Amino acid sequence: MTVLAIGRDQDIVNTAVAIFQSHGYTAAGTIAADEALDALDTDEITHLIIGGGVEPDSRERLKKRAAAHGVTVHEAVRNGRGIGGFLEEVVIPSLHR
Repeated sequence: MTVLAIGRDQDIVNTAVAIFQSHGYTAAGTIAADEALDALDTDEITHLIIGGGVEPDSRERLKKRAAAHGVTVHEAVRNGRGIGGFLEEVVIPSLHR
């Protein structure tokens, strides 16, 4: 299982990657939509985490490309939670389903 996180803030993306890795997942992150699209084309990504700050047009392109490659998409809705709490409480448990 390989997780790719895309977001607007590099520090948040780096934190997300570190959290996924601490849970034993192979993870990568980027703030560039084109980089994420290229990563999806490798067929190595199984889960795509799209941060709340990703622009709507990029978000749609990412979701379409992910669907074409059978990648599960998780769209961040943190509702005021920090990145760690959100990933630990919402995203990581959903990776096991």
